[in-house]
Amino acid sequence: MSADHKVNIQFTDEQKATIEAAIKSLKDTLGPVLMSLTPSEKQSMLILGDKSLSFVNKNLMFSKQNPEFMPSYLNQSEWEIDLRSWNALAPYNSQLAELGSLLNDTIAQCGNEAYRQSLTYYNNVRQAAKDNVPSAKPIYDDLKQQYPNHRKSKEVAD
Repeated sequence: MSADHKVNIQFTDEQKATIEAAIKSLKDTLGPVLMSLTPSEKQSMLILGDKSLSFVNKNLMFSKQNPEFMPSYLNQSEWEIDLRSWNALAPYNSQLAELGSLLNDTIAQCGNEAYRQSLTYYNNVRQAAKDNVPSAKPIYDDLKQQYPNHRKSKEVAD
């Protein structure tokens, strides 16, 4: 494996089955409680994070200790359910985000290596076609149509 080649991933059928079962289990378990929001819904939301979490916890604590300040339209039990739900889901989100980031980085590296090698091969075939190597021209003609950034300005002479 060359220094530029960082990945060599080969899953066994058993590993693939284990990964697929784990993902299915997560979907089956979390799917029923997760929701999808529209971009406008997300944009209008308040985001609870580490800094605002202590604020929310203190407000809930004070609302229990001093119920006289609780507006009649607020439902304290729903507030507690929301906070409990957030506390239950947030750690999973962190772990899955980390895993997703690593997965995205690894996929990007795999793609980078495959694409870079493809470009190297393509450039060699293109040069061979320019040098009138007979077997290179049909390969080049095929590949130049698929190469996303090909330019028609410099066509290889027939």
